[in-house]
Amino acid sequence: MRPCVMGEAALVRFESIPSFLGLPVGDLEDLEVGQIALAGYFCDNLSQPRPGQRYLARQLRYASQRGDAPANALDLGDLNVFPLEPEKHVAAVTRQCSLVLGAGARLVLIGGDASGLASLSRAAEQVMDAKVSVRSLSDQESDEGTGDKPVILSVDLRALGAAWLSQPRQLNGLSPGEMINRIEAVSGEIVAAAVFGLAPALDARGDAELRATLAIVQAVVRRLEEGGA
Repeated sequence: MRPCVMGEAALVRFESIPSFLGLPVGDLEDLEVGQIALAGYFCDNLSQPRPGQRYLARQLRYASQRGDAPANALDLGDLNVFPLEPEKHVAAVTRQCSLVLGAGARLVLIGGDASGLASLSRAAEQVMDAKVSVRSLSDQESDEGTGDKPVILSVDLRALGAAWLSQPRQLNGLSPGEMINRIEAVSGEIVAAAVFGLAPALDARGDAELRATLAIVQAVVRRLEEGGA
């Protein structure tokens, strides 16, 4: 048995690190204009708290397969958060989202509670110096009135029906297929999205939830790649 060599850990390739949809792992300096950046949001105690939502990003990374990776996307890791210091937290998350959007990339925030969506919306308005329209898939809103406003997708996974949630909030909610159809149908210039509101169970039910969520995240990335379709 050969001895362990110091420094071998440093030779582990970044490609072997679990990532969203098997994407390359990078940081702000790696972003290109028009690229899709995915980032985890580890906070679930600030808006309609439900313990466990903060782990969604981590679980999705481990459930992802490399063959699923979109061509124009990057996993930025997790945002730095301060959930026990709300004011500092909001300022830090808003700033980080602003840096991504300011680089010309489109951001998908994954996991946690709805507080991430609020900071993402604030950042988009600061960077674009314009009001943004937050489109919720759970509300069958009309596109009328959106106009030329930039659009942020709100993908609240609590809208999934009882057949898909370990602790269902809606007995007659949406199926993953219905949610994906609504993502594809949203009109306007999509500049960012937040996918949140689910704490997957650590059993076979949780595996089904993660597979459904991965398909939803893929649909979100495809829609952001289309931009103003």
